Amino acid sequence: MKSSIINFALSALTLVLFTQVNAQHKTKKYIRKNKNAQIISSVSGDFYARGIHAENEKVFTGNSNGSIYYFNLANKENQLLFQLSEFSEIRDLERTGEFLVGMRSSEEEGKIVRIHNNGETEIITNEMWKGLFLDAMDFNGKRGFMMGDPVDGKFSLFHTNDSGATWERCEGSIEAMEGEGGFAASGTNVKVLNDSTYTFISGGKKNRFFKTTNHGNNWSEVIIPFFPGESSGAFSMCLTNDSIGVIVGGDYLKPELQLNTAYYTIDGGLSWYNSVICPRGYRSCVYEAKGVFYACGRNGIDFSKDGGKNWVPFANGKFFALSSTNTHLIATLPKGTIQLFKLIEK
Repeated sequence: MKSSIINFALSALTLVLFTQVNAQHKTKKYIRKNKNAQIISSVSGDFYARGIHAENEKVFTGNSNGSIYYFNLANKENQLLFQLSEFSEIRDLERTGEFLVGMRSSEEEGKIVRIHNNGETEIITNEMWKGLFLDAMDFNGKRGFMMGDPVDGKFSLFHTNDSGATWERCEGSIEAMEGEGGFAASGTNVKVLNDSTYTFISGGKKNRFFKTTNHGNNWSEVIIPFFPGESSGAFSMCLTNDSIGVIVGGDYLKPELQLNTAYYTIDGGLSWYNSVICPRGYRSCVYEAKGVFYACGRNGIDFSKDGGKNWVPFANGKFFALSSTNTHLIATLPKGTIQLFKLIEK
């Protein structure tokens, strides 16, 4: 199904500029008061963004009401790019070639929306996604990988080589254990490392790291020792290369619990180590910029300059997802709000 792109002036966004963090301190002095807040525009609407993508000074958000917004940070232009009544809850937003791709997460049916640079919009549906809740996707060039909740006791794993126009089920299947699934918290529990290597994490009563090096034909797995539970476990993963990576999570029903909220690897996921100093609680998204890892959740943002071994408080607030420009960390909050923080120099 095709629809033309919707151009509509955005009247629903707040951009708050934060002062630069003093990167020399190792204490809560990193958390600064908002001294020079600059309100760009005001919000009307009860929605938030779990999907976010930034490139240069352009920011795109995929929102809980099914909309996709575009923000130009340089000239402060804002625009509603996409919204259809039958397309709700966008949990992930990615760039692949000339397309911006949004993923709809719904127990009724998973869907994909592709927005071309020229404004043409296309809705992708698939019989395999009927009644399937999609959790996350990632792209490396035109190659993409996507996972969904288990069906008939097996994880739902798909890949594409044409920027998401068509999808196939991965040949290798993985049996899900009782109470194990994916958390669609920020679209960051999957990663495509190269044309043939995909990874993803599971959470819940069992937490595992999965990796394939042959397009999903065969999978290896490693247990991640998060505390098991229906509301707890591994939520988000960030792998910067074939060796270094971080997984964060916790219990979203008990977001203040600080133990067992982050793990790191130095061998590409063969082994995972508990952080010495963990983030301050449950974290739904982990992101890396300029060699520094950032993790956000319901009670703030923390950062790590040593690959996830030790975490330091960065900002207070309720955050959902993270991205960055060349100079600023971008975080999404309730009520359609995003905030900018100057990046830490490692």
